[in-house]
Amino acid sequence: MKARDLALVLLLFVVGAVIGYFAAGPGKVTTVTTTVTTTVVQTATPTITTPTVTMRTPADTLIIAMDTSDAVSLDPARAYEFTSCFVTNQLYDKLVDFELPNLIDVKPEVAERWEVSPDGMTWTFYIRKGIKFASGNPLTADDVVYSLQRVVKLKQTAYSVLEPFLKTPDQIEKIDDYTIRIKLNKTVAPSFFLSVLTFTTSSIVDKKVVEAHEKDGDMGSAWLDDHSAGSGPFVLEKWDRESQFVLRANPYYWKPGQPYVKTIIIKHVAEPTDQLLLIQKGDADVATDLTPDQIKQLEGQPGIYIVRAERLHNVYIGMNVAVKPLDKEEVRDAIRYCIDYDGIVNGILKGAAIKWQTVIPKGLLGANPKTPYYKDVNKAKELLAKAGYPNGFTIELTTPPTYPQIDIATKIQADLAECGITVNIVQMTASMMYEKYRKQGLQMVLAGWGSDYPDPDSNAMAFANYRIRQLAWRNSWYDDYAADLAEKASIEMDTKKREQMYLNLTDYILDHGPYVMLYQTVAQQAVRDYVKNWLPDPTFYYLDLSKVRKG
Repeated sequence: MKARDLALVLLLFVVGAVIGYFAAGPGKVTTVTTTVTTTVVQTATPTITTPTVTMRTPADTLIIAMDTSDAVSLDPARAYEFTSCFVTNQLYDKLVDFELPNLIDVKPEVAERWEVSPDGMTWTFYIRKGIKFASGNPLTADDVVYSLQRVVKLKQTAYSVLEPFLKTPDQIEKIDDYTIRIKLNKTVAPSFFLSVLTFTTSSIVDKKVVEAHEKDGDMGSAWLDDHSAGSGPFVLEKWDRESQFVLRANPYYWKPGQPYVKTIIIKHVAEPTDQLLLIQKGDADVATDLTPDQIKQLEGQPGIYIVRAERLHNVYIGMNVAVKPLDKEEVRDAIRYCIDYDGIVNGILKGAAIKWQTVIPKGLLGANPKTPYYKDVNKAKELLAKAGYPNGFTIELTTPPTYPQIDIATKIQADLAECGITVNIVQMTASMMYEKYRKQGLQMVLAGWGSDYPDPDSNAMAFANYRIRQLAWRNSWYDDYAADLAEKASIEMDTKKREQMYLNLTDYILDHGPYVMLYQTVAQQAVRDYVKNWLPDPTFYYLDLSKVRKG
């Protein structure tokens, strides 16, 4: 690590600790570690101002300043966090994909065409000829079958995306060198399954390269954590977890003329203030994690435009029902009535979010606009008394130590204190927090969830179905009614019936679930005006940097 980078990390440690200590209010703050968190995304139609600043970054290099602390792995079978998926998407191709800004119609990618049986269970994909991996190896059906079977065999976190359809490796088979067949274990709407195949879990890896790096039967997973073996527009040159990702253009990329920039540098910049300085000076081309005040400061500034949109991303408090007294529904309801939602949305986030209290985000089928919870201290105290806790209790809330999470956690701490609940804030880096969360190791957690693909199933299954070991499981909520309803909705062919099932499910989770749904994010990014084709993407997974130009 360079001296300046080390100094910045130390500065963030001190600032994070000081802010956490003095802003906390009732309860206490424990800093388990430091560094960073948050992942913001972009969208919207930019209004470009007249450039007045000469381009300071190289014309063939795109420099992005963002908080990358949530990244755990770049192995497509493991990648599941925002940063991990964003980077992985630049390194690999999939059978099908979306072409922004359209997130409704799936387009051919490695598969030039496909067929589906009348019952929707058997899919045949015809592989495009002439595609090469970055190694120079040709991409064939062997690689596609190996890649999908590998996800099923490894059963890592990202497998949850494919698990509802693919239970065993033999469901994916090679027909000939450029044809594969996938047999699903249940009927689903064709648009649903195709949407799932656009997620990074379905990325195609170079079988020969990955097998050459296998150790102890891991199918190359340890090596792929910080290397790439894809046919996408870029190759991972290096990943310094404390500093940056460096991506170089794939010399064998099959789309003519792309990528337009030869190098992508994604700098790990945890603090919004540092991102602001970089974008203002022109030392970064894009800044992804600015505060609302900073965005307002940049609006109308020559040489910069702002990209906005509502994201398919919810922020919530998870309550582990295995931890007393969170096992009582009255206690969970009381917590919901303690919180000043409008104060978070309008005060801390200043419009960079909308109040949204159900688990399917606005913009998807089955999105439920109900917002029944509001701050009512008296009602919260009545519920606590009914649950047997008239004097409240003490609980831990784990959060990353950066904006806006620590600000929100501090406000929640103060809100719950009014109801007699003492909240001790525990700060962890995002990657450490999610690792522990995945093991059911947290009491309460301030976390976010982004839709893996533009279908309500992505959220419904995660929040409702403990059997797939995602959010419901992490919060020890083993509710068979919710799990069954989520599963039935995922296979319902009638759109209207499916929508009603999701409305019923979100109503049920509102009253019985282990979540306090706080808000849906509105992404705001600052982009230098010489950057072209930075397209809207409410998920952040589908932004294709090979189409971005400079100049």
